[in-house]
Amino acid sequence: DSRTARSLPGRAQRRGFGPLSAYLAAPLWALQAAIWLAAPKVQEATAPFTITKPLLFALFWLSIAGAVAFSAACAAEAPRTIDVLSSRGSWWAKVLGTIALWLASAATIAILAALVPAVQRLALSFMTNLLNGALLVLALSLSVSAFISWRVARVPRSTSILVSAAAVATVAMITAILTSGSSSVLGLYAAVAVAALNAGVWLIWGRTFRGQR
Repeated sequence: DSRTARSLPGRAQRRGFGPLSAYLAAPLWALQAAIWLAAPKVQEATAPFTITKPLLFALFWLSIAGAVAFSAACAAEAPRTIDVLSSRGSWWAKVLGTIALWLASAATIAILAALVPAVQRLALSFMTNLLNGALLVLALSLSVSAFISWRVARVPRSTSILVSAAAVATVAMITAILTSGSSSVLGLYAAVAVAALNAGVWLIWGRTFRGQR
């Protein structure tokens, strides 16, 4: 339905943007696995979580915000990418993906603001809430796209599986973050595995849809 497609907010005309975003998201998610395993502490372990290594703090958290933002850009393009533009659900998937992108972008500003001692505590609070919100909205966007893809007969099942895998990987990342306070080695390895899963899903996403124009 061309009218529905035109009504989607900010409909991207750059056909290759979704796959490119996936290729950019993949290494940033892979970097999270390395950060979970080997990164030095950049903040104090207890409130107010004062930053102890500003440069590393910025690099680590900007990589997380970037991973979420590029994933959200893919989610916002998902209805067009999988050719399911003719339902209200596709409109919501687009809107939710766009909201997640804006939240991750705002988190980037908060990360940079946290380097200023006078506003550090407030900026850290905003950063955490914005990134958590972005991940949650991203998961909702991908879940809507996955639901639609399974209901549309013309969408290949392999595509439906890929979109569903992206939704599951995002939900798993939310779970890993919520349980990150645990000192369990098993929890640490689980978080690393989830980060690697996200990297793999977005890499496959980029390779699957890179030929679209």
